[in-house]
Amino acid sequence: MVQILLCDDDDRIREEIARCIKSQILIMEYDMQIAQSSQSPVILLEELKQMEEKRNIYFLDVDLKHPEYDGFLLGRKIRDTDPYGTIVYITSFGDLAYKTFQYHVEAFDYIVKDNINELSSSIAKCLASIQSRLVSEKTDPVEYYTFKTGDTIRHIPLDDIYYFETSTKSHFVILHGKNEHMEFLGNLSTIEKGLEEHFIRIHRSYLVALNKIEQVDLKHNTVTVAGEVCPVARKEKSKLLERMN
Repeated sequence: MVQILLCDDDDRIREEIARCIKSQILIMEYDMQIAQSSQSPVILLEELKQMEEKRNIYFLDVDLKHPEYDGFLLGRKIRDTDPYGTIVYITSFGDLAYKTFQYHVEAFDYIVKDNINELSSSIAKCLASIQSRLVSEKTDPVEYYTFKTGDTIRHIPLDDIYYFETSTKSHFVILHGKNEHMEFLGNLSTIEKGLEEHFIRIHRSYLVALNKIEQVDLKHNTVTVAGEVCPVARKEKSKLLERMN
C-alpha cells in the first residue's frame, strides 16, 4: 500500500486536503492511505525515518511557518531519504517550477489552494495521474541502487552494475558499472543484504551481479565479469555454482 504524508500548517486547509484525499481513495479504490497529516515538518520527517517502505506520496505546503523548513527545504530533506517519492506542492502561488530546480527537488504537481471549491477536483486529477504512473511502473519496473557520494545522491539501474569491490580506503566501496566507476562510503555486507536477489558475494572483497558473470574458472578460482577477472574464495565456490545453476 502506498503511504501518503501531508504537511500544511493551516489546520483548515490541511483537514480539507486530507478529506479530499480520503474521499478519492474510497471512491476510486486506490491502494493508498494517509500515514501522517501534520502541521510540523519535523514530525513528518520523524515519521518518514521510522517507515521501512519508501516511495511515498507527499502533499507539502510551500509557505510553511517554521523556523527551519519551508516546503522546498522540506522537499529536499525528503529526497535524501525517499529519492523516488512523489512530491506534490500545495501553494497560494502560480508557477513555482523554477524553485524546485533551485532546491533540486522534482515536483510531480502544484495545487493552488486559494480556491477551496476547486481543491477537490485538483487533488482528484493529481491522484489519478499518480495512480496511472504507479501502474505503468509496475508493468515495466526498473530497479535502482541508490547511494550517496559526496553531496550527491546517485541512482544507478541494477542492470548497469557489474560488481562492487572493497576499496583500499577504509570503509569505502567501489562500484564498477556500465558507465560508472565510483567510490563511496559503505560496506559490502550492507550492500549484499539489499541486493542478494541479483548479486552474490564471491569473496570478502567482491560482490558481483549474477547475470553479468561471463566465465567461471574453477581451476584458478576466478570469474570474469564484464571483461574483468575477480577472485573467488574457495568457501564461496559451491554457493556460486548453486546460484549459477
